[in-house]
Amino acid sequence: MNSYAIWFKRVVWVGILANVSFAVFAITRPEQLVATLNLGSLESAVWLFNYAVLLTLLSCFYMPAAHDPRRYIVNAWLLVAARIIPAITFVWGVAVAFMPPGFLTLGIGDFAVGAIEAILLSLALKTGLQKAKGY
Repeated sequence: MNSYAIWFKRVVWVGILANVSFAVFAITRPEQLVATLNLGSLESAVWLFNYAVLLTLLSCFYMPAAHDPRRYIVNAWLLVAARIIPAITFVWGVAVAFMPPGFLTLGIGDFAVGAIEAILLSLALKTGLQKAKGY
């Protein structure tokens, strides 16, 4: 396995750990999480609980790609999209004042991880193809 694939796997696992940490914090201390990240008022934690559960389940779908990105190439590209698309919606939501400013932090974080994953995955696949063809 090439070094780009190894780094891709590492970044994916860091992202999974970040997602699960966020989810645990959201379930166990929702008021503190919302206040710390400036995510607005929290009249009910139901939406945050639901988000945490869905984020954890989504992270489970990242695991095959974290294990073998070339074998699970669709999962690998979908996990990149699952980072970048929400990031764009968070940034847009803050820009149009639909979401509190704290979502910008979440958007920047997700976009950074997604962009790094996209670059590493592209390089890993390109390098893998070149080795397979004997370049």
